[in-house]
Amino acid sequence: MASITKRNGKWAVRVSYYDEFGKRCFKNKSGFTRKKEAEQWATELEQAKFDKSIGKTDTTTLFSDYYERWLETYKFGKVARITEQEYRYTLRQIAELLPKIQLSAMTRLRYQQFINDFVHGNSQQRTKRNLKDDQPYHSKSSVEKLHGHIHAAVVDAVADNLIKSDFCLHAELGGHAGKSAQLKYLDAEDMQKLAAEVNTDIKLTSTSKSMIYTGLLTGMRVAEVSALTWPDIDWQNKTVRVNKSWDYVYGQKFKKTKTESSIRTITVTDDLLNHLKTLHALQMAVKLDNPDHLVFMNKRGRIPSPGACDNLLKKYHDSLGIKRISFHGLRHTHASYLLYCGVKMEYISKRLGHKNSSITRNVYAHMIKEDQRQENERTLKALSQVN
Repeated sequence: MASITKRNGKWAVRVSYYDEFGKRCFKNKSGFTRKKEAEQWATELEQAKFDKSIGKTDTTTLFSDYYERWLETYKFGKVARITEQEYRYTLRQIAELLPKIQLSAMTRLRYQQFINDFVHGNSQQRTKRNLKDDQPYHSKSSVEKLHGHIHAAVVDAVADNLIKSDFCLHAELGGHAGKSAQLKYLDAEDMQKLAAEVNTDIKLTSTSKSMIYTGLLTGMRVAEVSALTWPDIDWQNKTVRVNKSWDYVYGQKFKKTKTESSIRTITVTDDLLNHLKTLHALQMAVKLDNPDHLVFMNKRGRIPSPGACDNLLKKYHDSLGIKRISFHGLRHTHASYLLYCGVKMEYISKRLGHKNSSITRNVYAHMIKEDQRQENERTLKALSQVN
């Protein structure tokens, strides 16, 4: 219904309506000298509501505005907050690199130029890294993520008949290769060195050592390790249940796992169980205030941060002479070692919490190639003995 009021001798109208996204909106107009004029304007809008000609997204809207509305409708409040930040970053890139460009004016050529500009980076970014003309600023994985965010919104725009075609189709996605996968994991010898180091001198003042040992022997993500509680450990069946993660970004608290497939049960070794039993005994001995029963709660009542664990890994890099990796590199080390030992890809996929084995294959493609070369050598050696 329209609201008609008189202010300072003039008539004002306020009409509410719902747009096609279900969001309540308002149209306002004031300055009418006669009430009849205000009523006529309100009646026209009410008729527009009746025939649904009001509330439709205008194809002359800016592309950045459409994308923001799409995010508000389909993503914000429905994805993890860290993921929401990634979508907001994509929105900022659109606003910066495609300013005042209408959705209807987007073409494949214009979108490709946008992708090229993002790959290249701005002058400040390039100066900071001392990049040459032909060197990309962003990695290929960053470009692919940005493209994926935008393409999903554009597909919906086509489905809603806001634009005629998908201008993201067949876009060439550039970018540098990123850090070599071979640098992200330890070989078997370094893995053994690290495991031996972090499985000694267990204490509550350095539970980050215990976190590193757990990550190395389970392949769990750092947020999963941090959220581990004592009830998650089945001492009799020798398993660890992953059913939550730890929110470092938005407060020290539990949150959902990265994906539904991340919820899993992992079989563990006696060495890890004995390590954790020692840690539990230490907590009990000092009567640690630990209402959430967190496994890696330290003496100060905190869970070590990923940064603290990475700093400790850097120290081991220096003291043990092992490769420099992050905590996530422990996950890669775990998977790579199992592949090296001949464990089936499907089992490793479930152990890591991947949705399917194809994801695992893509991540560890380099290991598969190395394994194929070894199998080729074994095959040729075996066949050469036939004669």
